Amino acid sequence: MATTPPITTLTEGETPEEVSAAEPESGAAAPCECESSETGLEFHLEGIDNRERALPVRQGDLNRLLLAEPGLSQGNRDLLAAFGRILGATFHDEFYEKLRSLKELYAPLDPDSDYIPLKDCTRRRSERSDEEFLGPFAEALVRANYDPLPLHVIEEAVAAPNEMGLTYVPDLSLFEHIEVWVRGYIRITRDCRSYKTRYLKRTAHFDAYQRLVVALKFKPDLKLGPHVRSDVLYLRMFKDVPHVDMEMHLPEQGTKVKMRWIDKAQIASPILMGIPTILMKLFVATLSTAAIGGLMIAPISAGVNSFFGFRRAKQRHLNAMIHRLYYLSLANNASVITRLIDSAEDEEFKEAMLAYFFLWRAAGEPSPLTVPALDARIEKFLRAKTGIAIKYEVGDAVCKLFRLGLVRRDAQGGLHVLPIDEALRVLDRQWDRQFRYNPEAR
Repeated sequence: MATTPPITTLTEGETPEEVSAAEPESGAAAPCECESSETGLEFHLEGIDNRERALPVRQGDLNRLLLAEPGLSQGNRDLLAAFGRILGATFHDEFYEKLRSLKELYAPLDPDSDYIPLKDCTRRRSERSDEEFLGPFAEALVRANYDPLPLHVIEEAVAAPNEMGLTYVPDLSLFEHIEVWVRGYIRITRDCRSYKTRYLKRTAHFDAYQRLVVALKFKPDLKLGPHVRSDVLYLRMFKDVPHVDMEMHLPEQGTKVKMRWIDKAQIASPILMGIPTILMKLFVATLSTAAIGGLMIAPISAGVNSFFGFRRAKQRHLNAMIHRLYYLSLANNASVITRLIDSAEDEEFKEAMLAYFFLWRAAGEPSPLTVPALDARIEKFLRAKTGIAIKYEVGDAVCKLFRLGLVRRDAQGGLHVLPIDEALRVLDRQWDRQFRYNPEAR
C-alpha cells in the first residue's frame, strides 16, 4: 500500500504554484480537533488520499513541457504541436455545448438574471428545475476533478472551532438543497489566539481545500431578509478554504455562534466570586448603600468586560470573514458555471494529452504499456516536473482516447495508439463531420 503523500503547505496569501516542497503527513488525526505542539496548533482532516487529482499545470505550459522533451525531432515537434491544437479544439467544442446547456438549465434559477422574459420563448421555472440543473452540474464538477462533501462532514466542519476559538452551530434544515464540492488539499498557516494558547499568539496549521463550490437553495416561504430569495439557486466558488472555516462560506442564516462553557464562565465568574466577598464584609461591618455599590462595581464590570470581549471576538471574526472572502471568492452564480466548464475542459485536455504522448513515445519499446504502467510513468513524470504528488486519472484519460478512436488494447492488455500523423487525420475527419452542414453526414 502506498503511503499517504504530503499536503502542500501555504501561508495565507501564497499560491500553490509558489510551493515546490511538501510536508509529510504523519497519519490521520481525529477530526475537529486542535492540538498544541511546539510548531503551533494544527487541524487535520480525516485520512484521505491527499494527492492532487487536478493537474496543477496550465494547458499552454503542459504543451511547451512536452514539446521540450529530449529525443523529439523537429518534425515530430511540429506534429505534436498540431495534435495539441486540434485536440484542444475538439474538447473546446464539446464543452462549449455543455456550457450552453448548463446556462439554459440555470436561467430560471439565476438570482442575478437581468433578462426580460419573452412569452412562449423563455424557459420557465418548474418543480423539476432544481434537479434538472443539479444533475448535469454535478457531472461537470466530477469531470473537473471535484469531490462531494457529505452532509455530516459539512456539519462537522461548521461545528469545528476556528482559529479565534469561536464555535458555530449549523442549522442546515433551512435549505432545500445544499451541496458542497471540493478539489485539492492544502495546508493554510495562520496566527491565532485562544484559551488553549493562554491567549498568546500561536501559529496554526489548518488542512484546507484548494477549491470549494457551494450550491444551495432555501426552503420556500422562509422570511430571510430583503436580499435573500427562496426561489433561486445560489452558486459560489472559493479558493484556499480551511476545513474549520466552512461557516464563512455558507449563509449566516444557516450558522450561529455558540457561546462555549469557557465563555460563560469568564462572564459569570467575576460576579459569582464577588458576591461571597460582599456578603462576608456585610457580616463584619455595616456598609452604606454607596459602599456596597462600590464593591459590586469591580465584579460586574469584569463580567461585562468578558461579555463584550466575546462580542469583540465575534466582530473580529466577521471582519476577517469579509476581508478573506473579498480576496478568496472566485465566482458567483452563473459565472461559477463558466469557470467550472473551463476547468473541466482544461482537465480533460491535459489528461488525454499526457496519455497520448506517453503511449506515442513508448511505441518503439519491446512491450506496449498497460494501464497501470502508463499511470505509474505519468505520475512519476509529473512528480519530477512539479514537485507535487498527483493522482493521475489514468482510466478516465484512456477512455477519452478510446472515445476519440486514437487507441486500441491487445489481448494482453497492452495499449497501442495511432501514429501521430494518422491520429491527426482521424481528429481532422471528426472535426469536419462535426461542422458539416449536411444533416445526414452529421
